[in-house]
Amino acid sequence: MDDMSNSTPGTLAKFHLGLAADGSSCALVFIDEEQNSIACIAGFADLEGFINSLTQASREMARRRAAGLGAQPGEVDPPSQPPTGAMDVASANFQLCDEDGTIIGALVDDSGQVVGIRLKPHVANEMTRNMLLSARIVGNC
Repeated sequence: MDDMSNSTPGTLAKFHLGLAADGSSCALVFIDEEQNSIACIAGFADLEGFINSLTQASREMARRRAAGLGAQPGEVDPPSQPPTGAMDVASANFQLCDEDGTIIGALVDDSGQVVGIRLKPHVANEMTRNMLLSARIVGNC
């Protein structure tokens, strides 16, 4: 792997993540546009901290982008608050669509209002990951 010895960071072009067979660690590889790379081995706590840092940076980027578009500070919902007009989901049902590989389903609120959903697989994976990372542990099995 190339050594990124200069002090000017490159633009991230690729990112690879590999998990150890026993689940004890993972390998992260970052590659810039000039094919310079950095490889790291991380344990669970390090990876979880990295993901949390990325999530915080992403939220801050969204906040700054919204502010740059003229939104007032009070108009941008804090990350801990649901978006204005969010529905309380009482039930959900999803299935794979054999025709195009998307995931289709519905969200239903307490009053019976139904919202149809069609998700590309990568969006469903991202949504699942985000929900699992934000869910509280209910109990042990």
